[in-house]
Amino acid sequence: MKHKLFHLQSLVTVALCVIMAMAFTSCSDDDEPAGDELTTIIVGTWAQDGDNDILTVNANGTGIGYENPTDYQNNSEGYSFTWTSKDGWVNININFYGETQIEEMRAESVSKNKIVWRRYDKEAGSGEGYDKDAFGYYELWTWERYTK
Repeated sequence: MKHKLFHLQSLVTVALCVIMAMAFTSCSDDDEPAGDELTTIIVGTWAQDGDNDILTVNANGTGIGYENPTDYQNNSEGYSFTWTSKDGWVNININFYGETQIEEMRAESVSKNKIVWRRYDKEAGSGEGYDKDAFGYYELWTWERYTK
């Protein structure tokens, strides 16, 4: 009986060691944030779906927005913005013809020619067409690379 109990204890000990080893190797915090690739992809000219805006995003953290494709093609005066990226968040401060508008976004999906953003609004409510997650109220906002 003692031999069987000792054998069972040995098996339990081995199983616990295997489980602990797997837990330590799978819970690494040295993964690269996805934001680095995003800051490279975001640079360029984008069309915003659901709106006529054309956005030109520069690598130096600045950009110009145009109300429609015609204004972009004619290089008409647009609104300026600055952007930063940190820890997967992209923050845009827009000088919308004298008024400041702040956008906080996280990428839902990213490809070379399309980005779907989770665009956050701290003051929105669920009755306004916004959903809520751990970061607050959001709506999805799609940008597609502008090629015209």
